[in-house]
Amino acid sequence: LHLQVEGGGSRRMARGDGLGGRVRMGLAMRETSVQSGMGQLPDGPDPLELVQGDMRRLKRKIKAVIDRNLGSGGETHPLLKSSSKDFFERSEKTWRPTVVLLLGQALAESLPASEREGYLDDCMVLAEIVEIMHTSTVIHDTVLEDFDSLEKGNPAHMIYSSSVAGNKVSILAGDFLLARASVLLSSLRNTQVVEIMAGALEAIMIGQMGLHRPSGGLSTAKYIRTVEDRTSRLLASGCLCAALVAGHEGGSEIAEAAEAVGMKLGTGYQITRDMLVTESNYEKLWKKINGCVDEGKEVQFDEYEINEPLQRASCLIYALEHKDEMRRTVEGEGGFKDVGLLLSAREAIEETDAVGVMRGMATENASEGIEALQKLPKSPARDALCVLAHYVVHPSQDRLQRNNYKDGAYIEPDHSLDKGATMWGTQLAKAKKGAKVGLFSTLTAKVNEKITAAGLKRRLGSLGGSKATKRGEE
Repeated sequence: LHLQVEGGGSRRMARGDGLGGRVRMGLAMRETSVQSGMGQLPDGPDPLELVQGDMRRLKRKIKAVIDRNLGSGGETHPLLKSSSKDFFERSEKTWRPTVVLLLGQALAESLPASEREGYLDDCMVLAEIVEIMHTSTVIHDTVLEDFDSLEKGNPAHMIYSSSVAGNKVSILAGDFLLARASVLLSSLRNTQVVEIMAGALEAIMIGQMGLHRPSGGLSTAKYIRTVEDRTSRLLASGCLCAALVAGHEGGSEIAEAAEAVGMKLGTGYQITRDMLVTESNYEKLWKKINGCVDEGKEVQFDEYEINEPLQRASCLIYALEHKDEMRRTVEGEGGFKDVGLLLSAREAIEETDAVGVMRGMATENASEGIEALQKLPKSPARDALCVLAHYVVHPSQDRLQRNNYKDGAYIEPDHSLDKGATMWGTQLAKAKKGAKVGLFSTLTAKVNEKITAAGLKRRLGSLGGSKATKRGEE
């Protein structure tokens, strides 16, 4: 989502405010986009470099936690071990534990020298817990629906070439990691910390349900609450616990500031991330649409494919709030009934400046996180957290992607080939033309059921005998 701001200077945005200029939307991601809301990167050490040694140590500890069958002796079952390990090699940098470790370093500045080492060890455990709990939710989140292809799955689905077996292993592996996090929590011997982190886990589950099964209609306010539950609360709880372990009372200025840092950075990150996910889902549709329109061929979409852009679609939710008739249709139908409505919704995103508003919400959260950091003691770690706040709300989050680093050094990606606003407008016009002449049709759930039944009949019939054929017909 590329913001091309024209005719307006940068200013701080209030929630629901525009960018003060005309916003065009495309697929390009530019550094200038984030500068319109956050300004230039502040001076300070690179946050990922500052904790590089600690992160290596953390990964070794997590590996040991996975390998050992804690509490019962012996080793972990190879299946769970393999499935769990694969998720710690994600394409994204492990920035969440980085926040906890940097916050711990900043708070350690005010502790007596004799207490710092023990405190930083506790922060390492908290960082492990945050990363393990987050990874468990990532595993659970990749459980496939009946209509999903295996390509959308995780390593477990690839190993077994089966959504059923892959789902079972995914659920077990996610639960396995949560059990490991519980063991680590007990090692801190702090009931207050255990209670807070257990509350974070509860919030994650509530947020996941809100994401996949929203109730009471679509709204931006509900979307933000869901983001805070499923993503931000975990990081906020880890940061709060770091302050409590340092000796600060709950409700104190430092404790509240630490919690706000985690909540605001987590929310800013997830809003930005969800926009990238939504754009990726739309891009799949563009690729399918463009070819058939150019050749004048009819193309079929199943209803799940059409509704995929609804997942985490913050910009779309905001646009629907300002398009009552479309919102009633989408809510009444339980999604998009055809490609034409989907394209109209995409057009509404531009008309309502939804990208600018949601980008503003992300940068507003990051700015509030930076404000909260000013209450902590001045230190290199605090400055590094300010830099990290800029990383998480960059439109393409380039500095969080592992493939943008070589030998530990960041390499600026080339965005020159990204599609700009003009190309996006051409795609939309072409797609709407195809919808108007009836090139797109929807494969409904009932048709899918018939196809599935026919396939089942063939498979059972191939077993031989009239009895098998009769079972297939049933």
